[in-house]
Amino acid sequence: MLAKLIDRIGDSNPQLWRELKGHLTGRNLIYVLSASLLIQGSLLLAFSETTCTYKKGICTRTLWHYDWLPIFRTLDWIFPLTLFSIGVYTLVADVVRERRKGTLNFIRLSPQSSENILLGKILGVPCLVYLGILLAMPLHVGAGIAAGVPVSWIIAFYALIVAASGFLSCAALLNVSLTQAPYQAIASSFLGAWLGSSFIGLLEFQLDWNSLTYNDLGDWGWFVFSLGNRMISLNLWMLITVSVASYWLWVAANRLFRNPYGTMLSKEQSYWLVGSFQIWLLGLFWSQVNNSVPDSNLLFGCLFGVSVISLILLLCVIYGISPQRQQLLDWARYDRFNSAKSWLDWIKGKRSPATMAIALNLAMTGAIWLPWVLLFNATVEDKIKAIAGLLLSANLIWFYAVLAQLVFLSKRGNSGAWALSVLSLVILLPIFLLLPLENKVPGLWMFSAFGSGWMLLEKASMVTIFFSLLGQWALMVGTNLYLTKHLQRVGESATKQLYHVQ
Repeated sequence: MLAKLIDRIGDSNPQLWRELKGHLTGRNLIYVLSASLLIQGSLLLAFSETTCTYKKGICTRTLWHYDWLPIFRTLDWIFPLTLFSIGVYTLVADVVRERRKGTLNFIRLSPQSSENILLGKILGVPCLVYLGILLAMPLHVGAGIAAGVPVSWIIAFYALIVAASGFLSCAALLNVSLTQAPYQAIASSFLGAWLGSSFIGLLEFQLDWNSLTYNDLGDWGWFVFSLGNRMISLNLWMLITVSVASYWLWVAANRLFRNPYGTMLSKEQSYWLVGSFQIWLLGLFWSQVNNSVPDSNLLFGCLFGVSVISLILLLCVIYGISPQRQQLLDWARYDRFNSAKSWLDWIKGKRSPATMAIALNLAMTGAIWLPWVLLFNATVEDKIKAIAGLLLSANLIWFYAVLAQLVFLSKRGNSGAWALSVLSLVILLPIFLLLPLENKVPGLWMFSAFGSGWMLLEKASMVTIFFSLLGQWALMVGTNLYLTKHLQRVGESATKQLYHVQ
């Protein structure tokens, strides 16, 4: 019967059929069944006690009493940690093994779609882990109901664990596509266990285990939706958040699997990613608009946090959409001369530099946060300074994008590591160089050190802010001209080599 079911699965997803056929052997099934029953039996014995009914000094009847809540809570941790650690380990180890043997390229060239192949890996490789958890689920659900745990919490727990498992699986596939390192499967397993345990702790904090009622997490929300005191809304919000994050990891992993030398995201996809993330982030800060007293410290503090988070996101986007050297050379050699589609190619092209796309992402970020700044309870001067602070941060991020593109255009190997090193140096070095000056030269701080402007905007004059912006714009124009001329030069050199022009 199991063989027939696997054969039916093979009709729709041959990769899943291949994985299930290889893992669901008789010996493996016996091992999983034995391990699951052993763990369940050990839990029942550990959290139970017996009482005897004595008659004439002889125990005639033995009654077993189980402490269901500890059983339920123990399985609460065993299930996801097994899924997050062992499941991720088996997935990464399988991909690394196939890559080492050379069969991964053979699978990539098969007529199957890349989506089917990756889905087959995610569902098929850890299938023994899934089976072990399914065998113990009746005990978990039964123990929860017997202990009085709300059924809605149990359902939400399972939904969130499945979503988190999908997130970690997609992240593991993306990581193994980007890097090749020794003991990669073990490192991924430990990282999955750490992230998973943090997520489980967050879920467990929702419930008061003494009274088995929901905790009130305070008056916080997302836009107009209250999350702190409505557990259904909170769990639904977390489920959507984790699912959307998993989707973007899936998109990146799928593109890299299909073309290991391409970009993780297209430029058009980056606009959707940045826009959706900024709207999600705006929802978390939206309640600050309603503060009753004008507070410039709160305004600048919130925007400082937003700028740092946006920097991390956009650095990832810069890496994800920046073409490698050969793609840039092909663009400079062929597409650069096509003026009819020049601007469209900068915005949507697969091989064009990422600078224009990053500029559009920054403009979209500013447009999303501008209404928040204007609605914030602050003075007009503080609002103008806040908008200037957004410009200062955006200018520096765009400058980082140009630097990264120059690194990708260089002939150095492992350009991703070089780009990370260069950007880390450019972001951190000004801070260490300006620390001895403290606040004596605020314009220099705002001009070169990312995020420092938010600490100085309140006391800085409008003239200082204006000249800091002018300095940034001069730097941006200079680096962009250098990038354009460098692209033109390498494109002409490549064309001469192509046609053997001396």
